Amino acid sequence: MNVYDEANNLARALKECPEYKNFVAAKEKLEQDPEKFEMAKDYMRRQMEIQSFQMLGNELSEEQITAYNTLANTIMGIPEIAEFFQAQMYFSVIFQDITDIMAKAVDLGMHLFDSEEEGCGA
Repeated sequence: MNVYDEANNLARALKECPEYKNFVAAKEKLEQDPEKFEMAKDYMRRQMEIQSFQMLGNELSEEQITAYNTLANTIMGIPEIAEFFQAQMYFSVIFQDITDIMAKAVDLGMHLFDSEEEGCGA
C-alpha cells in the first residue's frame, strides 16, 4: 500500500461527498453576487481578528460583543451567505473528523491531553 495513493483516494472521495459538493455550490452561488461575497469575506476577517484577539488572552468589551453579534445577525440574515457558512460548517466537521482519525492512528497527540493519572505511558 502506498500512502500517497491512499491520500489521493481520500482526496477524491472528499471531493465527491455531498457536503463538499454543497459547499462548492454555495460558494459559487455567493460569488455570483460580488457585494454579498465581499460581505462574507469581511465577516470571516472579523471572525479571525476576534479569535486572534482572544487567543492572545484579551477579552472583548460589551460594545465589541454587541457589535459582533449585530454583524453576525445581519450577515446570517442573508440567505446566500447563511447557506455558504452552513455548507462550510458541514464540510468542516467531516474534514476535522478525518483529521482526528488520522492523528489518532499515528498518535500525533503525544498524550498531551491525557489526564495526569494516565501519564505518558498510557
